[in-house]
Amino acid sequence: MPSILIFCKTLLKGGAEKQALTLSKLLTEKEISIILIIWCGTKIDAANLDYIKNKSIKYIGLRGNSLKKLIHFLQIIKNERISIILSYLTKANSIAGISKLFHRKLTTIGGIRTEKLPYYKFFIEKLVHNYLNDATIFNNFSGKNKFEKRGFNPEKIYIIHNTILVTPLEKIDRPKDVINIISVCRFVRSKDFRTALYAFKQLVEKNRDKKIKYYIVGYGPLENRIRSLTRNLNLQNEVEILINPPNIPDILKNCNIYLSTSLYEGLSNSIMEAMVAGLPIIATNVGDNRYLIKDAYNGFIVPCGDINLIVEKLQYLTDFENIRNEFGNNSHLIIENEFSEEKLFENYFKLFSKMSLSGR
Repeated sequence: MPSILIFCKTLLKGGAEKQALTLSKLLTEKEISIILIIWCGTKIDAANLDYIKNKSIKYIGLRGNSLKKLIHFLQIIKNERISIILSYLTKANSIAGISKLFHRKLTTIGGIRTEKLPYYKFFIEKLVHNYLNDATIFNNFSGKNKFEKRGFNPEKIYIIHNTILVTPLEKIDRPKDVINIISVCRFVRSKDFRTALYAFKQLVEKNRDKKIKYYIVGYGPLENRIRSLTRNLNLQNEVEILINPPNIPDILKNCNIYLSTSLYEGLSNSIMEAMVAGLPIIATNVGDNRYLIKDAYNGFIVPCGDINLIVEKLQYLTDFENIRNEFGNNSHLIIENEFSEEKLFENYFKLFSKMSLSGR
């Protein structure tokens, strides 16, 4: 197996960063020579740094101006005899592609993790994919199909879904005197918290005889807007906003329903974490959510912005504890059978073998 470099812009909290860490851990455990590099060496979440140390992952954070970092990056490729670079997101994909100009035998594989990008990022990714990198890995079929239609070379696209560590589903005594609904994500426009909060407001009004709470967990630039809308809807007593809590798995165990109202996605790590925790899911029909949520089996798929249908599905799960439990067990089974970490390693190993045979 060749020496592999896994490359990210930062190691702050995020889906791409999480998958980069997971792959680094798996390859390290298989005693494959890897090194994890981040472009912005100071931008690393403390928990992620602990993870790197605990898993004995070889790691370098680049420092200095862009030219100094690029020179250091190229030196690492040479000194470590790197054969393959796996990069994540636009900045890292571009730098990996540029490095190929200096090391012709290098195989560079970019990573795109959404079905929608701002125009300037899409333009850069298209150039890098078509003319520099040997391949691009999408974590969702929806993005692959949309990008192909807009000029991405289909022969260089591969699909590898996100994976997650699957722990046995314990018997959890979830609250019975209150229905706890939860969303976990960045506080950005694409998550459409307006729809989520208006749907929750209707649910509360229809169930004055029940105690229902909504936990909004995460961080991001729209935090103040979310708080303001919560006040405007008079939901201060029913909505709790948790900023970057360290114990998300424990919070999920104390909840009954997971809600995602995203306007676009790739393959959602947050939904996968909720499924590992045994929760039924209500999510919009974006990205590859349909690969995670099988309608009326472990949750419901709904159109974007359809407040009435979201309320209807929330009401159904609120009313029937046995259905919540059944759907939650099915969520865990889907992750266990289709999205385990071993599956991730197998998919990457197949890709490395295929590219080696094709001469890339």
